[in-house]
Amino acid sequence: MAANPLQAFDRGKVLFAPGEQASAVYLILDGTVIASQDEKGVSLGPGAILGDVAFFQEQEHFYAAVCATDVKAMEMTKANIKDVFEKQPLIACSLLRELAMAVPKAGEMYFEQGVERLDRESAPSGDDLLPEGHPVFTDRVPASHNELLFATDVTCPICQTQFSAMRTRISRLQAAEHRPDFRAVYRNFEPNFYYVWVCPNCLFAYPERQYGRIPQSAIRRGQAYLEENPPRSSFVFDGQRTLDQVITSYYLALQTFEIVRATPEQWANLWLRLMWIYEDLGEKALMIKAAEEASKHFAESMSTTSRSAAGDQQLYIIMGELDLRLGKGGEAFRNFHGAATMTGGDPRYKRMASDRIQDLRDRR
Repeated sequence: MAANPLQAFDRGKVLFAPGEQASAVYLILDGTVIASQDEKGVSLGPGAILGDVAFFQEQEHFYAAVCATDVKAMEMTKANIKDVFEKQPLIACSLLRELAMAVPKAGEMYFEQGVERLDRESAPSGDDLLPEGHPVFTDRVPASHNELLFATDVTCPICQTQFSAMRTRISRLQAAEHRPDFRAVYRNFEPNFYYVWVCPNCLFAYPERQYGRIPQSAIRRGQAYLEENPPRSSFVFDGQRTLDQVITSYYLALQTFEIVRATPEQWANLWLRLMWIYEDLGEKALMIKAAEEASKHFAESMSTTSRSAAGDQQLYIIMGELDLRLGKGGEAFRNFHGAATMTGGDPRYKRMASDRIQDLRDRR
């Protein structure tokens, strides 16, 4: 062809985003693309056509398309679409059919061809790690998150498998709120969805920020476990991951922590972030369970690990916030009091703790 329309796109590549002027139509030949509009997502495989309505109407895209895997596609533009249709008339027929089906649904996502039907059993492994009766969260993280992420190549320290993981563009985050439990809430982004990296081969799961600082003793334990317990399946995040996959990654990390004998502080921080996720989802029972686990491990860390005075203050405040979630007002008061009256430390933390003590008094 005069202009070769065949293209290869890496996993995580954004083909287009809402509000962008349409410049091409994509016919998926291999791989999976996630199309999303607000909180709705559709997984599309070979045969799917994307961007056609906006392209032919010369308008802006009204949904996002993100590569969930490496993708091969035919990219048809104004420069090559005539040649494509002349040499591949069946493509023109498929495109016309898709357009015809979409006419009454313009402005909404609609796909007639290439839709992948996924169920719980075909989802990535790890479901057996979740508590019995754990709800299914099929919603996907917002497509806008991709603007604040970039892919990086990672080598698993256990099985040496190389895989692609997502890292956050920290410098682009805009804080919207700093909560009393030291959680930073950002505009249009949730970093806790990307806190855990998972090896797709051996399921070794570890917090992203600690991935390059894993003790050799932990690596040896992980390798010994892998030798005795070869993985029976794999785990791969979609390009636009589901909340189910996010939560499963945390439980895979809990399994890894058990194997490598993670520190109490690592356990506590993982449970704390999982608690925040459940809290946002309105899952009170799961939130309380996570808060109990975080509180238990923070208490163990307090008694077994040495920190600076400011570090102890932070820990007292976090434990006090966890006590409040668990309905333990008296214990919360004692923890806040410990932070407020500590010799040395950070004056800001003393004020924070004092404010929380006053809040408790006002509630009474």
